[in-house]
Amino acid sequence: MRAVRIHRFGAPEVVVIDELPLPEPGPGEVRVRVEASSVAFTDTLIRAGNYPDVRGPLPLTLGYDLVGVVDAVGPGVTRLAPGDRVADLTVTGANATYALRAADGLVRVPAGVDAAEAVSLVLSGLTAYQALVRVAGLKPGQTVLVQGGMGAVGQAAIAVARKLGARVMATARASQADALRALGAEPFDFGADWESAVRATGPVDVVVDGAGEGFFLPSRRVLRPGGHLVALGLAAGLRRGDGVLKMVASFVMGLVVLPWWPGKRTTFYNIAHDRVRHPEAFAQDLGVLFSWLEKGTIRPAVAERVGFGDVARVHAALQAGGLKGKVVLVPDESR
Repeated sequence: MRAVRIHRFGAPEVVVIDELPLPEPGPGEVRVRVEASSVAFTDTLIRAGNYPDVRGPLPLTLGYDLVGVVDAVGPGVTRLAPGDRVADLTVTGANATYALRAADGLVRVPAGVDAAEAVSLVLSGLTAYQALVRVAGLKPGQTVLVQGGMGAVGQAAIAVARKLGARVMATARASQADALRALGAEPFDFGADWESAVRATGPVDVVVDGAGEGFFLPSRRVLRPGGHLVALGLAAGLRRGDGVLKMVASFVMGLVVLPWWPGKRTTFYNIAHDRVRHPEAFAQDLGVLFSWLEKGTIRPAVAERVGFGDVARVHAALQAGGLKGKVVLVPDESR
């Protein structure tokens, strides 16, 4: 098998493609032949050693989620068989031709859907869905502001919010305004005074903020009383390479100060942590998204499908920012 791995933490240049023995599934495990996996901003944090939940051991295989086909089952596995199509949130280990996964954690994928579109719903799509539905309790007719609307999670949040009958606004670069309109969102330039422009349209019920801590305070200010800010991470500081003290201050603001600031609600959401606490909700909600995909009522935007040799380049581009949507690794042995 082939795998995208790092042997040390660092810049995109530490990403290598290793040839490894094909693993055999143990008790309760299945081996999945990977059809598609994400190359996401979170992977760049793991690669650089900046992701709190992954500190090793090294070497490790990158890749936060996958869609594939079961090709071998271990002892005691009865709910899955070779040929079954499945998805999983792996955190690491997905950017490979094969992966061993616990059978009980896998979610079935409809046979006819595109693998790259399906994997776009595992990390990015489900983050957007749970932020809007499970956390914020979005209702039809409410107004949503998506910070960073052209990112993978941002585009998914726009699609989910529109599917649920909400009015959607989104921030992005001025050059991306037409792309946001095509997705069904009212565009706002985050390089200008977007806060005043949003306020002029009326109060916002929900803000989904994947742009980073620099947006947290103005995001709260555009909310109506009782509105809900769902913060998805501290991407801005991590992308800039802020020092330890500045990052600690950002974490304190995001995790301690804002959630207890009265008048408006703030939730700091992490899909991997939530999946551990509520595995049944993970499976149920991902099943909803897959049913929408199968019916054609939601179509994830796959910005690029890449091979193994492209992963280091994509890491550099993700770290710099500005990619328009989801990048998916398709494990073609020739690339």
